[in-house]
Amino acid sequence: AAAPARVETIAPPRWPEPQPVAAAAEPTKAPAAAAEKQPATPVDALLAALPATCAYPDPEDAEGPNYAALVQKIGAVAALRDETARSDADLAAALEGSWDLAFTSSPSFAFNKGFTGVAGTLPGGADFVGLSQIVGVVANVEEVNYVEVVSPKLGGDALDVRVACDWALKRRFDALSRRDQVYHECLPRKVEYGPVSVDGKRVERGWKSMRVMNALAIEYLGEDLRVMKGTTAFFVFRRRKA
Repeated sequence: AAAPARVETIAPPRWPEPQPVAAAAEPTKAPAAAAEKQPATPVDALLAALPATCAYPDPEDAEGPNYAALVQKIGAVAALRDETARSDADLAAALEGSWDLAFTSSPSFAFNKGFTGVAGTLPGGADFVGLSQIVGVVANVEEVNYVEVVSPKLGGDALDVRVACDWALKRRFDALSRRDQVYHECLPRKVEYGPVSVDGKRVERGWKSMRVMNALAIEYLGEDLRVMKGTTAFFVFRRRKA
Protein backbone atom coordinates (compact mmCIF):
# COMPACT_ATOMS: atom_id res chain seq x y z
CA ALA A 1 0.00 0.00 0.00
CA ALA A 2 1.15 3.50 -0.74
CA ALA A 3 2.59 5.48 2.17
CA PRO A 4 0.29 8.25 3.38
CA ALA A 5 1.10 11.76 2.21
CA ARG A 6 3.01 13.78 4.77
CA VAL A 7 0.98 16.65 6.08
CA GLU A 8 2.76 19.48 7.91
CA THR A 9 0.76 21.40 10.38
CA ILE A 10 1.74 25.08 10.64
CA ALA A 11 1.29 26.31 14.19
CA PRO A 12 -0.14 29.79 14.59
CA PRO A 13 2.49 32.44 15.38
CA ARG A 14 3.08 33.05 19.04
CA TRP A 15 3.33 36.76 19.74
CA PRO A 16 4.88 37.95 22.96
CA GLU A 17 2.38 38.75 25.65
CA PRO A 18 1.68 42.50 25.76
CA GLN A 19 3.27 44.11 28.75
CA PRO A 20 1.19 46.51 30.82
CA VAL A 21 2.04 50.10 30.06
CA ALA A 22 3.13 51.98 33.14
CA ALA A 23 0.86 54.87 33.91
CA ALA A 24 2.46 58.19 33.16
CA ALA A 25 3.55 59.94 36.27
CA GLU A 26 1.47 62.98 37.06
CA PRO A 27 3.42 66.17 36.63
CA THR A 28 4.67 67.50 39.92
CA LYS A 29 2.59 70.43 40.91
CA ALA A 30 4.48 73.53 41.84
CA PRO A 31 3.82 74.47 45.43
CA ALA A 32 1.12 77.02 45.69
CA ALA A 33 2.56 80.49 45.86
CA ALA A 34 2.51 81.80 49.35
CA ALA A 35 -0.29 84.22 49.81
CA GLU A 36 0.92 87.77 49.71
CA LYS A 37 1.39 89.10 53.17
CA GLN A 38 -1.41 91.45 53.94
CA PRO A 39 -0.67 94.63 55.87
CA ALA A 40 -1.45 94.03 59.53
CA THR A 41 -2.96 97.44 60.27
CA PRO A 42 -4.44 100.43 58.41
CA VAL A 43 -1.17 102.27 59.11
CA ASP A 44 0.86 99.48 57.47
CA ALA A 45 -1.53 99.49 54.50
CA LEU A 46 -1.15 103.23 54.04
CA LEU A 47 2.64 103.18 54.36
CA ALA A 48 2.77 100.42 51.74
CA ALA A 49 0.49 102.37 49.37
CA LEU A 50 2.21 105.77 49.58
CA PRO A 51 4.10 106.75 46.42
CA ALA A 52 7.89 106.91 46.57
CA THR A 53 7.88 110.64 45.84
CA CYS A 54 5.37 113.32 46.75
CA ALA A 55 2.19 113.06 44.70
CA TYR A 56 -1.06 114.95 44.35
CA PRO A 57 -4.02 114.80 41.96
CA ASP A 58 -4.16 117.22 39.07
CA PRO A 59 -7.78 118.16 38.27
CA GLU A 60 -6.72 119.33 34.80
CA ASP A 61 -5.16 115.97 33.90
CA ALA A 62 -8.13 113.82 32.89
CA GLU A 63 -5.91 110.77 32.35
CA GLY A 64 -3.89 111.16 35.53
CA PRO A 65 -4.47 109.10 38.69
CA ASN A 66 -7.21 110.29 41.02
CA TYR A 67 -5.81 108.44 44.06
CA ALA A 68 -9.31 107.53 45.30
CA ALA A 69 -8.12 104.22 46.81
CA LEU A 70 -5.23 105.96 48.56
CA VAL A 71 -7.54 108.61 50.02
CA GLN A 72 -9.71 105.81 51.43
CA LYS A 73 -6.67 104.34 53.20
CA ILE A 74 -5.81 107.78 54.57
CA GLY A 75 -9.35 108.16 55.91
CA ALA A 76 -9.09 104.76 57.63
CA VAL A 77 -5.93 105.87 59.45
CA ALA A 78 -7.45 109.25 60.37
CA ALA A 79 -10.34 107.43 62.04
CA LEU A 80 -8.12 105.24 64.25
CA ARG A 81 -7.95 107.52 67.27
CA ASP A 82 -8.74 110.92 68.71
CA GLU A 83 -5.51 112.91 68.94
CA THR A 84 -7.21 115.59 71.05
CA ALA A 85 -6.95 113.15 73.97
CA ARG A 86 -3.17 113.64 73.99
CA SER A 87 -1.52 116.52 75.84
CA ASP A 88 0.12 119.39 74.00
CA ALA A 89 3.50 118.34 75.41
CA ASP A 90 3.07 114.81 74.07
CA LEU A 91 1.98 116.03 70.64
CA ALA A 92 4.79 118.60 70.44
CA ALA A 93 7.41 115.97 71.27
CA ALA A 94 5.97 113.62 68.62
CA LEU A 95 5.93 116.39 66.01
CA GLU A 96 9.59 117.30 66.39
CA GLY A 97 11.90 116.06 63.68
CA SER A 98 12.18 116.00 59.90
CA TRP A 99 9.24 114.98 57.74
CA ASP A 100 8.61 114.63 54.00
CA LEU A 101 5.25 115.33 52.43
CA ALA A 102 4.30 112.05 50.77
CA PHE A 103 0.85 112.90 49.44
CA THR A 104 -1.81 115.58 49.50
CA SER A 105 -5.30 115.51 48.08
CA SER A 106 -5.30 119.32 47.86
CA PRO A 107 -6.02 120.63 44.35
CA SER A 108 -4.16 123.83 45.24
CA PHE A 109 -0.84 122.00 44.84
CA ALA A 110 -1.62 121.39 41.18
CA PHE A 111 -2.95 124.93 40.71
CA ASN A 112 0.08 126.57 42.40
CA LYS A 113 2.59 124.01 41.08
CA GLY A 114 3.63 123.15 44.62
CA PHE A 115 3.56 124.67 48.10
CA THR A 116 4.98 128.16 47.58
CA GLY A 117 4.01 128.75 43.96
CA VAL A 118 7.59 129.76 43.12
CA ALA A 119 7.78 127.02 40.44
CA GLY A 120 5.18 128.90 38.40
CA THR A 121 7.01 132.22 38.61
CA LEU A 122 10.47 131.16 37.38
CA PRO A 123 11.42 131.96 33.76
CA GLY A 124 10.36 128.98 31.68
CA GLY A 125 8.61 127.46 34.69
CA ALA A 126 9.72 124.66 36.96
CA ASP A 127 8.51 121.29 38.20
CA PHE A 128 7.71 120.59 41.83
CA VAL A 129 10.03 117.88 43.19
CA GLY A 130 9.25 117.62 46.90
CA LEU A 131 8.58 119.31 50.22
CA SER A 132 10.21 118.63 53.57
CA GLN A 133 9.23 120.03 56.96
CA ILE A 134 11.52 120.34 59.96
CA VAL A 135 9.70 120.89 63.25
CA GLY A 136 11.71 121.95 66.28
CA VAL A 137 12.71 124.58 68.79
CA VAL A 138 15.41 127.04 67.74
CA ALA A 139 16.74 129.54 70.31
CA ASN A 140 13.70 128.88 72.52
CA VAL A 141 11.38 129.65 69.62
CA GLU A 142 9.10 126.97 68.20
CA GLU A 143 10.00 126.97 64.54
CA VAL A 144 9.08 125.09 61.38
CA ASN A 145 11.31 125.20 58.34
CA TYR A 146 9.98 124.08 54.99
CA VAL A 147 12.29 123.24 52.10
CA GLU A 148 10.52 122.99 48.77
CA VAL A 149 12.61 121.64 45.89
CA VAL A 150 11.74 122.73 42.35
CA SER A 151 13.49 121.81 39.11
CA PRO A 152 13.73 124.58 36.45
CA LYS A 153 12.46 123.43 33.05
CA LEU A 154 15.19 125.38 31.27
CA GLY A 155 17.84 123.26 32.93
CA GLY A 156 20.30 123.91 35.70
CA ASP A 157 20.41 122.78 39.29
CA ALA A 158 17.33 122.20 41.39
CA LEU A 159 16.33 125.19 43.48
CA ASP A 160 15.60 125.09 47.22
CA VAL A 161 12.81 127.39 48.38
CA ARG A 162 13.13 127.85 52.15
CA VAL A 163 10.23 129.00 54.30
CA ALA A 164 10.64 129.87 57.98
CA CYS A 165 7.52 129.68 60.14
CA ASP A 166 6.48 130.08 63.74
CA TRP A 167 4.34 127.21 64.99
CA ALA A 168 1.97 126.43 67.83
CA LEU A 169 -0.71 123.93 68.79
CA LYS A 170 -4.24 125.32 68.97
CA ARG A 171 -7.44 123.61 70.08
CA ARG A 172 -10.88 124.60 68.91
CA PHE A 173 -14.23 123.25 67.79
CA ASP A 174 -14.46 122.55 64.07
CA ALA A 175 -17.91 123.40 62.78
CA LEU A 176 -17.44 121.40 59.56
CA SER A 177 -16.62 118.09 61.27
CA ARG A 178 -18.65 119.05 64.36
CA ARG A 179 -15.97 117.98 66.83
CA ASP A 180 -13.03 119.35 68.77
CA GLN A 181 -9.73 119.39 66.91
CA VAL A 182 -6.11 120.13 67.69
CA TYR A 183 -4.33 122.13 65.00
CA HIS A 184 -0.69 122.51 64.07
CA GLU A 185 -0.49 126.17 63.10
CA CYS A 186 2.50 127.20 60.97
CA LEU A 187 2.59 130.89 60.12
CA PRO A 188 5.21 131.79 57.48
CA ARG A 189 7.41 134.82 58.15
CA LYS A 190 10.27 134.53 55.64
CA VAL A 191 10.80 133.01 52.18
CA GLU A 192 14.22 132.61 50.57
CA TYR A 193 15.33 131.15 47.23
CA GLY A 194 18.38 132.00 45.16
CA PRO A 195 19.10 135.69 45.65
CA VAL A 196 15.51 136.41 46.70
CA SER A 197 14.56 137.03 50.34
CA VAL A 198 11.06 138.13 51.31
CA ASP A 199 9.74 138.68 54.84
CA GLY A 200 7.29 140.77 56.83
CA LYS A 201 3.76 141.51 55.72
CA ARG A 202 4.42 140.37 52.15
CA VAL A 203 4.81 136.83 53.50
CA GLU A 204 2.44 136.91 56.47
CA ARG A 205 -0.52 138.31 54.54
CA GLY A 206 0.29 138.27 50.86
CA TRP A 207 1.61 134.76 50.11
CA LYS A 208 -1.71 133.12 49.32
CA SER A 209 -0.48 129.75 48.00
CA MET A 210 0.93 128.73 51.41
CA ARG A 211 -2.27 129.45 53.34
CA VAL A 212 -3.57 125.96 52.58
CA MET A 213 -1.13 124.59 55.20
CA ASN A 214 -1.29 127.42 57.75
CA ALA A 215 -3.46 125.42 60.15
CA LEU A 216 -3.82 121.66 59.71
CA ALA A 217 -5.78 119.41 62.06
CA ILE A 218 -3.77 116.52 63.49
CA GLU A 219 -5.77 113.43 62.55
CA TYR A 220 -3.08 110.83 63.26
CA LEU A 221 0.42 111.28 64.68
CA GLY A 222 2.58 108.18 64.92
CA GLU A 223 6.25 107.36 65.00
CA ASP A 224 6.74 107.35 61.22
CA LEU A 225 3.46 108.63 59.80
CA ARG A 226 1.41 111.78 60.23
CA VAL A 227 -2.01 112.47 58.72
CA MET A 228 -3.13 116.09 58.72
CA LYS A 229 -6.27 117.66 57.32
CA GLY A 230 -7.10 121.09 55.99
CA THR A 231 -10.61 122.28 55.29
CA THR A 232 -11.25 119.38 52.92
CA ALA A 233 -7.87 117.96 51.88
CA PHE A 234 -5.50 115.48 53.52
CA PHE A 235 -1.75 115.99 53.93
CA VAL A 236 0.30 112.88 54.68
CA PHE A 237 3.83 113.18 56.03
CA ARG A 238 6.40 110.42 56.37
CA ARG A 239 9.19 110.82 58.93
CA ARG A 240 12.57 111.19 57.30
CA LYS A 241 14.99 108.46 58.32
CA ALA A 242 18.38 109.55 59.66
